[in-house]
Amino acid sequence: MEFTEHEENVSQFYSRVADNSHDWNEGFLTFGLWKTKSGEPIPRPKCYRAIYDELSEGSGIQPHHDVLDVACGQGAGMLRVKSQYGCNTQGLDISVANVEIATRRLRDTGVTVTRGSGTKMPYGENSFDYVLCVEGGPNMNSREDFLREAFRVLKPGGKLLMADIVVLKAIQDLRYLQQLVLKAAAKAWIIPSINMCYGIDEYKQKVKDVGFKMRRFELIGDRVIPGYCNFNLSLSVMREQAKIRGPFVGYMGGPIIDILLQKAFSHGLIEYILVVAEKEINE
Repeated sequence: MEFTEHEENVSQFYSRVADNSHDWNEGFLTFGLWKTKSGEPIPRPKCYRAIYDELSEGSGIQPHHDVLDVACGQGAGMLRVKSQYGCNTQGLDISVANVEIATRRLRDTGVTVTRGSGTKMPYGENSFDYVLCVEGGPNMNSREDFLREAFRVLKPGGKLLMADIVVLKAIQDLRYLQQLVLKAAAKAWIIPSINMCYGIDEYKQKVKDVGFKMRRFELIGDRVIPGYCNFNLSLSVMREQAKIRGPFVGYMGGPIIDILLQKAFSHGLIEYILVVAEKEINE
């Protein structure tokens, strides 16, 4: 399969992380869920597992179900879902290094991990009962193409489970300085501009336009982003990251991205959401 220039750039971005830190955070690459619904703190590394637990809670996954994890990273999330539900699980990721690490991590579990694009999935129609995607949406070119592909590979009655980072307003509708903050964050994270040109209401509509029935749409940014940024911006973490990924990334590159993210959230520009959408059975 051939990949686009954008997809190769995303692969290289995450492969650089994977090459140096595949045991960091037990292999989870997620932001983490740092607070319970009642506001109690969730410690590391439990906070990373908690994202998968809360997203899949009440979703109805059973041991006989086929689950595809798109943008599966280094396999820790898949392992969590499989251990919780005993389901048949496969992974798809664009990063060469992530696929290699996930394959090693899951070699004794029967889980298959494939390198591939979330916008051109190498699977037939009606293949899966669930499609899971944790934080992969922003990097897709485009997110809308991913939604269409997820709908295609899901069986009738199947569900899409997404944890996503979204802009609350279309970037073109923001003030100049706000646009600069978001554009800088997007460039650092290899996020295509097409995923930032619509706000949260249009996001919901795009999910519905693909054919999904929205079952859950929840904003949980206050439980995710402050905790993630505060942890990453602590001196002890910067020191550790400098040892793992080099002084520039540890003390400069990584903190700059986290500060931009922190500013974007505190100024009401972005949100972290949980989405459950169903491909209804046509009578």
